[in-house]
Amino acid sequence: MKSTRNFNRRGFTLIEIVIAVAIVAIFAAAMSPMVFRHLGDAKISKAQNETEVIATAVLSYYKDVGKWPITNADGPSGNAVDRVLSSTNVALGAGPDAAGGAANWGTYGTTKPLGDYLYFNNADNNSSVTGVDQNESGGDWPTSGKGAWRGPYVESYSFDDPWGNAYIVNSQYFQGAYSGTVRHKIFALSAGPNGLWETGFEDATSEEIQGDDVGTVISITN
Repeated sequence: MKSTRNFNRRGFTLIEIVIAVAIVAIFAAAMSPMVFRHLGDAKISKAQNETEVIATAVLSYYKDVGKWPITNADGPSGNAVDRVLSSTNVALGAGPDAAGGAANWGTYGTTKPLGDYLYFNNADNNSSVTGVDQNESGGDWPTSGKGAWRGPYVESYSFDDPWGNAYIVNSQYFQGAYSGTVRHKIFALSAGPNGLWETGFEDATSEEIQGDDVGTVISITN
């Protein structure tokens, strides 16, 4: 005797599919702000950690060679650098809550790559992503003995913050470059999520990180 089976081959109707898609969209819309907030917080935490790494690296550099990253055209005896940059992708402009001189983080004075001090031993006016002309006698730091460069102190020559901009060090205020009498803090600083500078660059009345800038104090003059 031949048996028979009844199969329910009923599929989803169009209205059921539309309802399912709508429910998924509602959940996605509800979750998106939370997800983006956590992603934003993660970027801020990453930037904070990286400024702390830069600060530690600069302090290690100073401990080894006995001088801050301020040298340039005259080799280790020169003090010509105003800002040190982690990359060429420099944020420009001042933000809505900017303190005095904030825009100068992106534009002021003579610059030199951070990697010339911390990744390669190019303390003189040479600058190269490949390390050409590093370790020059009389121009760069010795590589052995007292006062030797013992880097690299960071993992790469060039790097950006989580928003694609360079970290900046206001190196003009390091001891040996700064001859003024007004107290200043030296920061490793990111322009933060909005890509605009808000921390004072040369404002003696505002020595704290402002707005959404992210940074770490490296040293304090006077």
